[in-house]
Amino acid sequence: MAMDTQRTIVSRLLDQPMSLADLRDVTGASLPTLRRAVHALRDAGWLHVAGREEATGGRPATLYGIDPANHVLIGAHLEHPGMRLVATDLPGNQLDEHVPPDLGDLDPDAVVAQVEAYVARVATRFPTRRAVGIGVASPGYIDPATGSVITIGRVPSWSNLPIRQRLADATGVPVSIGNDVDAMAAAEFGDAFDDRTYVYVGFTEGIKYSLFLHGRLYVGPFGNAGLVPRQLLVSNGSQPGSGDLLTVHGLVAAYLRSVPADAVEAQQLASETDAWSRFRALLELADGGRDERASELVHDLTHTVAAQLASFVHLVQPELLVFGGAMAGAPEGVTSAIESALRRRLPTLLDNNLVVRRARATSPSTAAYGATRAFLQRFLRAAGPPLARVVA
Repeated sequence: MAMDTQRTIVSRLLDQPMSLADLRDVTGASLPTLRRAVHALRDAGWLHVAGREEATGGRPATLYGIDPANHVLIGAHLEHPGMRLVATDLPGNQLDEHVPPDLGDLDPDAVVAQVEAYVARVATRFPTRRAVGIGVASPGYIDPATGSVITIGRVPSWSNLPIRQRLADATGVPVSIGNDVDAMAAAEFGDAFDDRTYVYVGFTEGIKYSLFLHGRLYVGPFGNAGLVPRQLLVSNGSQPGSGDLLTVHGLVAAYLRSVPADAVEAQQLASETDAWSRFRALLELADGGRDERASELVHDLTHTVAAQLASFVHLVQPELLVFGGAMAGAPEGVTSAIESALRRRLPTLLDNNLVVRRARATSPSTAAYGATRAFLQRFLRAAGPPLARVVA
């Protein structure tokens, strides 16, 4: 369904400021219609004058951009266990962050209460801003149509849970929910319109491909298309179940089982506060051959992941592949080794047309932040009432 003029204007201006002439080109609307829409959006605090085009002999055109001062978006990452909440403005600047105390197995009632309390906290901190909505990032299978969590394997209480509706009822604002790796991809790629086919590879408890077909995220019927479970992450000749070693938790656990508990390296890993930090610390030990056992494990990971990626590249032929998830911020030596092993498995045509890089978004709040961008994109694409009242 095509976006209405106001939503199209806001969606396009998230990328960069534009003149009325620019907006006419991308919306197809007439100049009178655009003037009325832009005037209404300015009055409602969505837009402001962002500057003027460079003069080319005539009067320089006014550039309109997103006003960062009047609205707020809430993002929630359900990490199971754990939860992270952020608040951003419309352009994506982070205004606030909050990590609630230990929520155990993330009881659904506790999650709803925490999000409701955070919305109230943000309203108190930023009283002049209006909450546009909440974006939720979650693992597991999600019904894209209803916003219900169908199942999360390691959290039995999150089965057929209508979390989107419960949060909307509790907070009174619109809510969207999506896969957490897809949210990381939204944080990485931002709001820019891109017609290429590209992929964000989230390495967590398995591999998750967030696939953008000509710039549009493909989610599939269960909200997490592209997931390769740990059972399939097996090296050639490995025994069934060895894929557990090639995950964030499993790799670290395998290393800790193989070294004395009082070893300096083991104590270093144990001192890290979260699973991703321990995983990256292990990659640091392996980088450059600093630790033999770590190097052996990461070598196995490197070639298994490369084989998975090569199969995917042969099948989909993306133009850009980004290492993300727990690999975001990994040592360059590790990601370079995976890229080299991947390229050795590709024919020249695919190799020459593939760009590979590490994710630039590496913050612990990446998924929560990305959930705000994903919410805004969905909100602006959805049918709904005008964002601002047009006065004739």
